[in-house]
Amino acid sequence: MKNKFLLACIVGLLSASTMYGRPAAETGYASVIRDFIDSHMTSNFKKLKSIMSDNSVLKIPRGEKVLVQEKDDLVSMMKKDAGTRQNCQSGYEVLAKSDAMVIARVDFNYENCTQHDYLIIEKNDRQDWKITQVCKMFEDIKTPLNNDNSVVAKN
Repeated sequence: MKNKFLLACIVGLLSASTMYGRPAAETGYASVIRDFIDSHMTSNFKKLKSIMSDNSVLKIPRGEKVLVQEKDDLVSMMKKDAGTRQNCQSGYEVLAKSDAMVIARVDFNYENCTQHDYLIIEKNDRQDWKITQVCKMFEDIKTPLNNDNSVVAKN
């Protein structure tokens, strides 16, 4: 009887140490951000579709207007570019977070410009993190023209 109890304790300890010794599977908003980066870098439209909420939008400022694309349009455009790989470096920073919402900035650094994507990530009714809005901004690179102190933005 004592041997069975001792054996059960040893098995329990080994099980507990194995469970805590493994790295936990990545969950939450960080994996959504990484999947967003990967989908952009590799034109993986299936991954993009899975991390965006059904009513998500992409907003891009153009002059004094804001262009708005819905999820289905964005995924369709990426599907046409399937297999295209971006030639840039990427990184992200979480700007604000709570238990239900995260705001993050994802940077894609190209040779001549930097694209900043501001992500709004929210928990849905099933407690899954999903992107609800992306605001795409480009960093202006100013260069003088004809020595008259004019500036232009290259994108």
